[in-house]
Amino acid sequence: MGNLTESKKRDFVTQLTGLLEQNTQLLTDKGYDPTAKIAQLRAEIIAADTAEVKQMEAKAAAKNATKLTLETLNTAYTDASATVDLISGLLGKNDNLLLEIKKLRNSGKSSKKEPVTEQ
Repeated sequence: MGNLTESKKRDFVTQLTGLLEQNTQLLTDKGYDPTAKIAQLRAEIIAADTAEVKQMEAKAAAKNATKLTLETLNTAYTDASATVDLISGLLGKNDNLLLEIKKLRNSGKSSKKEPVTEQ
């Protein structure tokens, strides 16, 4: 099972099931009735197909969640940037509070300092 791809494994199971079906009489005559094994392999391949569909749905859901996360974050960042512009207009471009806020954006890190307040 080591290096076989998923599609090769699926093809193997399908082809083996077909061969067992085609040669049921021969195998039965030799002392092996493959009927139960055929049913088992069919059920297992159906279960694998069902699991693959669920996997594809999960991948799509993860992509959608990532898209939503990025869109939401971009909205928050745009709103935060607009707030910085507002503060700049209120306090002026050289105000210490505005300079501290701009450091946050430029560093990409949140400041762990106490917030700067006017006294």
